[in-house]
Amino acid sequence: YTESQIKQSKMEMSEYIYGNVDIILDENRNRRAESENDHIYDDPHMSQDSGGNIWEEVPSMGRPGVDSSGMDISGRRSSRQATVCWVLLCVLLLNMTKEKNQLKTSYTNLIKERDQLETSYNNLTKERNQIKRERDELQKIFSAFKQAGTEGWTPFQSSWYYISSEVKSWEHSRQDCMNRGADLVIINNIREQTFLTKLKKSLWIGLTDKDIEGTWKWVDGTPLTTAYWMTKQPDNFKEEEHCGEIHNNNNVLNWNDMLCATKLNWICEQET
Repeated sequence: YTESQIKQSKMEMSEYIYGNVDIILDENRNRRAESENDHIYDDPHMSQDSGGNIWEEVPSMGRPGVDSSGMDISGRRSSRQATVCWVLLCVLLLNMTKEKNQLKTSYTNLIKERDQLETSYNNLTKERNQIKRERDELQKIFSAFKQAGTEGWTPFQSSWYYISSEVKSWEHSRQDCMNRGADLVIINNIREQTFLTKLKKSLWIGLTDKDIEGTWKWVDGTPLTTAYWMTKQPDNFKEEEHCGEIHNNNNVLNWNDMLCATKLNWICEQET
């Protein structure tokens, strides 16, 4: 070939390549794919399914998660994990059962304590109401005596005293005191005896030996222990004097036994 012919040939080939570049590229792709398929078919670990999909067959020996016998190790691991979880769940349920029983016992004890507290509260309420009733009654009595103070009652120490303005026998005098919610005076100490002496009246007091001669007792049944008899008294004159009086004089030793039918003033006592 001449030089001009060679140039002409190169130009024609260039035009051909330029005009058929897509066809040439497609042919190169096909040849490359066929070469890769031939390589896969020659590899015993590579396979292709009916859909043209290529996948690798790796022997079980040495594959991660598979032991020498071909059993999946991950399956064993999952089984052990499930067993551990089951044991932990059982332990948890056991602890919850114990706690439930403890809570049940505590609840029962609290119920008992509540019932005991409720019983105690009810008892205290009853006692409070009883004390309140007694207080109200005492207030009524006190109010009555305060009002009676302007009607002949005189306070001294822890008692109220009523001094009569008329005279009666010992028996009738005592009955008048009882009608007033009181009784003939019982003298307990020298201060009370001095208070009564300063009244400067002959007065029936709550002392008698009508049951047994010479055995003097107060109207509440208690025996006489401290006495303020006048000299040579009691003398039971004519064996008829069985009631005690305070005789009108300035000496604190002013008790005398008298005929109970004698009419004298009297003094009633009501303890507050």
